[in-house]
Amino acid sequence: MKLLVREMKEKDIPLISKIYSECFPIDCTSKKDYLTWIKCNYQAKPRFVYYIAELNKELIGYILWIELGGFRKEAVIELEQIGVSEKMRGKGIGTILIKKSLDLFVKDYIRPRKIELIKLTTSNRNQAQNLYRKVLGAEPECVMKGIFGGDELIMFTRKYK
Repeated sequence: MKLLVREMKEKDIPLISKIYSECFPIDCTSKKDYLTWIKCNYQAKPRFVYYIAELNKELIGYILWIELGGFRKEAVIELEQIGVSEKMRGKGIGTILIKKSLDLFVKDYIRPRKIELIKLTTSNRNQAQNLYRKVLGAEPECVMKGIFGGDELIMFTRKYK
């Protein structure tokens, strides 16, 4: 599988919005809300940076990395959101997307600084936590009860290369 991971371009917003609505159908009240949310995040670069996964020139996934707490000497970043199109789930796309996009984000926006911490948040029942453990070595730290329609698990990676 020849998967291309690249930084998002503004023209990708509608396709990312479609995948976002597939992955998180209750997050926004309308199609316009999804588009507006993604556009706002896109315009906040370099603090918020989207990357997309393409297979045979078809956009099949995206990931959003955020730098938290200012542009410090030791960066704290967050994997804010990852989504893979329904037809491509379970094929390792998420793993490749995390690894390749993180390398690009670090190379283009973090270096020469070091990463002190990577934060991840997911539903307490979401299988994404297994992906975060496997790919990033993330460990659960706490649960926020009653947020986003359930309980949110906060995970951290404290040892990134």
